[in-house]
Amino acid sequence: MKQSSNNTNKNQSILKNIFNKEFVVSAIIPVIIFSAFDKLKMTLTGVILSGLWCIGVVLIGFIKEHKINALAAMAGIFSAIGLIGTIVSKNPTFYLVAPIVQDWLYALIFFVSLFFERSLVQIIVEQSFLKNVSEEFRKKPKYKSAWRILTCAWGILNISQAVLRMILLHSISMSSYYAISMAYSNISGPLLIAFSISFPKWYWKTGTKS
Repeated sequence: MKQSSNNTNKNQSILKNIFNKEFVVSAIIPVIIFSAFDKLKMTLTGVILSGLWCIGVVLIGFIKEHKINALAAMAGIFSAIGLIGTIVSKNPTFYLVAPIVQDWLYALIFFVSLFFERSLVQIIVEQSFLKNVSEEFRKKPKYKSAWRILTCAWGILNISQAVLRMILLHSISMSSYYAISMAYSNISGPLLIAFSISFPKWYWKTGTKS
């Protein structure tokens, strides 16, 4: 019963971390803006305003915390590129395609990093969270392999997002595509972050006897 209660609390905590104010601001509001203007046959205006909103969220986050996540920075850059391309070409599809290119680029970066001594996830975690880990622990085979597994997971996530977006872009309306695309990326990301936090602890425990 106690374990069941702990699992329930953990699941509720994960859900709260996903469906919070940040989710509303970064995923729901842009979709509402885009959908409203798309229904008014003002799709280009909807893309521009929702794009400006997404870029503004990244900038406000930087101003508040005086630091910016590398992936958030890349997302902001791609949003800006997509927005500029949309304005110049006057084609809303340009902005909707930008996240697909972003996903493929992320996946490429994650998988290429596996050929180096330290994978991308290992570099990010060590620089941000695990600065005091002993050299003895770092030399254990399972220490490095945990980060390589997670790097693969992040690469696969980005590939799945790219494939899903490509299918949706050619099969449903723009507003539906935008809504599903935003919801998927804003739900799958936090879920994988939660997994990335819990997985190494479990994985390393399985190797304590070896």
